[in-house]
Amino acid sequence: MKTILLSVFAFLIASSAVAQQMDRSILQNDIKEAPNHESVRQKKSVHTAASRSTIAQWVNFIDMTSSYYSSTPDYDYYFLFPDTTVLANYSSSYDIPFIHSFGMTYDLSSDVIKAGIGGLSDEFDISMNVSIDTIATYGRYSKGSAGYVDTLIYRVVPRGANNLNRIGYFTGQLTKYPTSSDTTRYRRLYWDSVAREPFGVIAEYKVPLVLSDTIANGLIYPKAVTSGLSVPSIFAITIDFKPGGTYLAGDTMGQRIGAYTQVVAEHNGNETYHNYEPGDFTGSSSVHRTVRYNYSSTGWNGRYIPYLAYGASQFEAIDIDLFLRQNNTYGIDEYSQNVSLFQNFPNPASGSTTVKYLLRKESNVSFSLMDVTGKIVFTESKSRKNEGMNSIEIDTKELNSGIYFYSIIVDGNKFSRKMIVTK
Repeated sequence: MKTILLSVFAFLIASSAVAQQMDRSILQNDIKEAPNHESVRQKKSVHTAASRSTIAQWVNFIDMTSSYYSSTPDYDYYFLFPDTTVLANYSSSYDIPFIHSFGMTYDLSSDVIKAGIGGLSDEFDISMNVSIDTIATYGRYSKGSAGYVDTLIYRVVPRGANNLNRIGYFTGQLTKYPTSSDTTRYRRLYWDSVAREPFGVIAEYKVPLVLSDTIANGLIYPKAVTSGLSVPSIFAITIDFKPGGTYLAGDTMGQRIGAYTQVVAEHNGNETYHNYEPGDFTGSSSVHRTVRYNYSSTGWNGRYIPYLAYGASQFEAIDIDLFLRQNNTYGIDEYSQNVSLFQNFPNPASGSTTVKYLLRKESNVSFSLMDVTGKIVFTESKSRKNEGMNSIEIDTKELNSGIYFYSIIVDGNKFSRKMIVTK
């Protein structure tokens, strides 16, 4: 059993600082060996067009992070249960379950995700919706002697007016996340303490847990087929466990009633901090028991607690698979279309920055710059450009700090790259 203490830090909301003391003990079991995903996963990617203008791709943030940073994750199990009147067996002791709901937020502009699907020319177009075909996760399941049919519940939450619409951030994190320039940011995932689920759910999938679904590595792999649910480029998947029958005072999970433990991972190994990339809102979160019952003294009532709030030795991502599809115009080969779009310089930009592109023949060109919400903040209308190197000057002084995407459309074909603005 590990006992892990949460960090004490300053938490900023909107632009006002609120001190948040978090001192909680978390009980969890260690996985001695990482789960063998390849034994259950379908072919990593399926492409219906050689140009990758159609993306059909498995996305697992733990796997993609491991590949992106050449790191080795450390895997753990966390009990998941909707109440705290039952006990969980933590090998050396019994205690109440800590987590009542998991959430995983996805940001399809993430460099980690883009690299995992092949790179710039293969990336998701964040101005378009993407379809979720399948949701699946890894865990352990013990069926209770009472014979109840237990269920895992997936809920899908798109960014909208009442969820994932605000950004929270922390200060004093420079030593933990050195690439963050002393701040770490996340999309707030809001929790409805009355309905006991996140706000803004557009779809719910209930998957019965049956022991016959246990895979070769001893884990269970509950899977929901969603038939192409459409979501924007920022969305969340939440995971809840629902026992099939009543539980009594003194019950221990995995005995009379069933027990489910979720596979999670620390990306860089045990007791390490995650490689936080500024502007990437992909990350996991959880509902603590005090949040569920709305008596937290740390100010987290009504919100999932993001993993960035925790100290080292904490889970940093939920081991969850998504199969995503999107048709876009990013996958057209630049060279076959006689154009090359280059990275702006300087990047990050704090004043003027230059975008260059090479035309191999005279062409009609238009240019646009948009923020992460898809709002266009700068444009140059279509005009005839000469063969050879061309450039566009952008003044970023009036832009907010953050991630932006610039695109050129050349004779009807679109090419895009990402840029960062800092103050």
